[in-house]
Amino acid sequence: MTGKDHTASPAAAPFLSVLAYAGIASVGTGVMLSGVFFITREAFQFTDLQNLLLGLAVQVPYIPAALVTGPICKRIGAQRLLVITILGMTLACGMLATMPPVWMWWGLAPFYNAFAGMQWPIVESYIASGRHGRDMRRAIGLFNITWAAAIAPGLWLISLMHGMPQMTFVILAFIHGATFGIVRMWPIQPPTHDVETGRQHTGESYPNLLRASRVLLPMGYVLIYMLAPLLPGIWDRLHVDPALAPTLTSTWIIVRVGVFFLMFWFPLWHGKWAILGLGATLLIAGTVLVLLELAVWSGVFGLELMGIGQGMIYYAALYYGMAVEHAAVDSGGRHEAIIGLGYILGPSLGLAGGALPIGGSSVAGGVLLMTGIVSTAGSTLAIHFYLKARQRRKELAANSSATTSPSRSSRHQRRSSGL
Repeated sequence: MTGKDHTASPAAAPFLSVLAYAGIASVGTGVMLSGVFFITREAFQFTDLQNLLLGLAVQVPYIPAALVTGPICKRIGAQRLLVITILGMTLACGMLATMPPVWMWWGLAPFYNAFAGMQWPIVESYIASGRHGRDMRRAIGLFNITWAAAIAPGLWLISLMHGMPQMTFVILAFIHGATFGIVRMWPIQPPTHDVETGRQHTGESYPNLLRASRVLLPMGYVLIYMLAPLLPGIWDRLHVDPALAPTLTSTWIIVRVGVFFLMFWFPLWHGKWAILGLGATLLIAGTVLVLLELAVWSGVFGLELMGIGQGMIYYAALYYGMAVEHAAVDSGGRHEAIIGLGYILGPSLGLAGGALPIGGSSVAGGVLLMTGIVSTAGSTLAIHFYLKARQRRKELAANSSATTSPSRSSRHQRRSSGL
């Protein structure tokens, strides 16, 4: 490595500035991960299958980008890499604002998302590093509430700009550009995390809870991003006004904010397996309800169930990851790479399901079948980790009982001999 050593910095970024960055940048996430499909349907008349292909293309760079973030940060500094990501996202939005030919969208949207994949592990580390126990829970809670609340306005922006989609990207370019000033206040690296102090706040069941949540997290994103490219078509078949469709889609995102808020204020779920089981159940049920295309109200209700379930799983996965893996940028990178796995598999399996001769002209029938397969696989693996944790508790209880039995026997012998 050349130049200065950027491996550690004792200073912490101003907490409110990190929250402000998360909120501002998440507007772009709302547009590019969920809203872009409404724009391509409006501007280029994309079909369900074309939107699934675009969803796959957009997400392919996310995993490698997230995984290389930690090593690059160690070399040049987290703040400097974040500045580069802001520049890349601003450039991509500026080019999309010119409404280029459709073939360029297949390159510019993935270009944007590669930088988004680097952005979030850095921000998550600045949020959690140097904090433990209650302080970490508070920081992660406020972070989740902030970024989740800002995604919905990205979809609302698309509704407001219906008929002039280029203005969405003009505004997005200015939004990302505004974050340069925020990041300048941050140290080159997040503060060093005290591993020993962190272990004092980590429950015995946390490692298996982390493993299970990291199975359910990509499962949830697979379901969401099998569904997201299809939502413009689903709303169209249910005769929803195209200008209103992005706002209806934001329902699950708004509900998720409420879940984050409740999990922030009521920490009784820490170390509890029931929150993961309930979250997975609601997420699966909501996805199925939307794909059935019964009515507008049932679609909205399904999105609400999705938001509740996904919120529970996401919050738990991020908390356990930061608690067990000591809030490193690499931990955030793994968290985002796992999410990226769902981003990629969602459209891929959606395309596979759409190729099946189920459901007539709609691809939703095949996607419904894929939903069942993915849900069964993910739930089974999560249950495996639950049973593993349960067996571990039994072993610890048996060992504890064995160590106390000799002392009790000795006391009994002394009493019997009159000692």
